[in-house]
Amino acid sequence: MSPTKLKTLAFLVAIPLGFALAVWLGREAATYAKPDKFIRFHQGIAPESLFYPPFSTLENLALARWSPGRTLVIIGGNSILNGVGQSDKNLWSRRLQEELGERYVVVNLSFRGALPCEAGALVAESLIKRGLHVVLISNTAPSTVGRVAGGAYGYLYYNGLAHDRLMYHPAREADLAAWEETATPSIREQQAELRRAAALDARFHFQALWHHIGYRYGFTTWTQVTRDHFWRPRDKIADDGTDARPLAERFRDQLEAELAITRAFSAGLAESTEPTSWRTYAPHARLTGELIDAMFPPAVRARTIMLLNQNAPYYRSRLTLRERTRDDFVFATYEQLWRDRGIDCHTVGANFTDEDFADRTHLAPSGGRKLALLVADYVRQLTPP
Repeated sequence: MSPTKLKTLAFLVAIPLGFALAVWLGREAATYAKPDKFIRFHQGIAPESLFYPPFSTLENLALARWSPGRTLVIIGGNSILNGVGQSDKNLWSRRLQEELGERYVVVNLSFRGALPCEAGALVAESLIKRGLHVVLISNTAPSTVGRVAGGAYGYLYYNGLAHDRLMYHPAREADLAAWEETATPSIREQQAELRRAAALDARFHFQALWHHIGYRYGFTTWTQVTRDHFWRPRDKIADDGTDARPLAERFRDQLEAELAITRAFSAGLAESTEPTSWRTYAPHARLTGELIDAMFPPAVRARTIMLLNQNAPYYRSRLTLRERTRDDFVFATYEQLWRDRGIDCHTVGANFTDEDFADRTHLAPSGGRKLALLVADYVRQLTPP
């Protein structure tokens, strides 16, 4: 055989062999519990910097820290529970682990901007399905539930579904199907693409392989977050979280805009019956209840603690009496609505001080310590000896 034909044959053989090797490496990468010294998903290892950790990574992070006889406390939710306003060493989930002790293992799987049913909630669902003793901590505003698909973290739902990690929950499937029917063509195509990608990944594990390479060896995509060293492996990018600014500097910016957001937490959720008396606006309450039922399987609801985060007193104290009574009514009403749907729910932050807040909504280290004490008590009540 001529040298040219040998080269051609070698090339043709190398293609399927290389592909098979990549699939095998991806399968192996899907079992790794990276990052080794994981504390939280800071911006360098999160979608803000185009790093989209696969479902297997989140699940393995929890499993690697768990051992039989211990309860897994999975923290989901958004930037408040992620610990914005607290540095790595002062992170509230560290305090929660210290308060709960060795019987529990706390894993912070929250992401900035995540909905209460996304990311960490899906990992908790997967582990409950596998028979582990799990408590999910998540958070939201009173009426915000959202959907597991359609947002920045929707890929995790399709990823978990394709890998058969999630529970069979027909109400969720029906809700998502109805939502897609009314969505724009571009959104429908986006969801279809995510489903196709998840189905392929379940067979070939390319997401696990790529993110393992990106975490350990080097990245190829420029982002604003990592602009000065985007090529570096993500395990070399430090947690960028910092503690809250001095109190005198915290609440100076955009007072009117922040006050408008504070008012919006309850505006539209209650109707006035008297100058300072309120009743629930039924359409919003009904939709919230329907979404809770659809997004959280019953077995997950029974193991979930939902936190409704109040705004900093610096802003709430500037509301009118009418606005404050409406605010209190809405938080109390929706707290009960979540409980009526089978989820233990608590309003947090109402009794905190300005010093406990890093800004309107995020907590400073002192607020994080208070939150850890409260949540530890809620967890112990849900998991008696």
